[in-house]
Amino acid sequence: MKRIEEIAKELGAEILEIGKPVKTVEQATREAGVARKQVIKSLVIISESGPLLVIVDGESRVSLPKLEERFGKCRFAKAKEVRELTGYEVGGVPPVGVPLRTIIDPRVLENEHVIGGGGAIDRLLRIRPERITEYQRAEIMDVRE
Repeated sequence: MKRIEEIAKELGAEILEIGKPVKTVEQATREAGVARKQVIKSLVIISESGPLLVIVDGESRVSLPKLEERFGKCRFAKAKEVRELTGYEVGGVPPVGVPLRTIIDPRVLENEHVIGGGGAIDRLLRIRPERITEYQRAEIMDVRE
């Protein structure tokens, strides 16, 4: 896997060194000075079709029933599974550079830039959402409740 710093540079994204843990959408909005809608959550879902990286905006929750219509039974990955599948800890999973089938909610694409995990819990990534879609070859699908 490429390091997140290399990927960020390649995609014209910016890593924000926060210097303290940022684990919630509220903390990310405060530290990055953005609206909840501009913060994204990169969540690992275990489905019958295989693991997924699902990206939604900070105002939304993932709808497991919507995912299950397409991918079979689904559940949120446990912290250990997230680390094993992505190489990152929960709260630091970036939206790019993760070797999983990626699903992005269309609402994420309404923003010019989004703020997501930066590879560690004290870093954030500022990136254009279409770059996430391109890099991850993400599928666009309504997955929010």
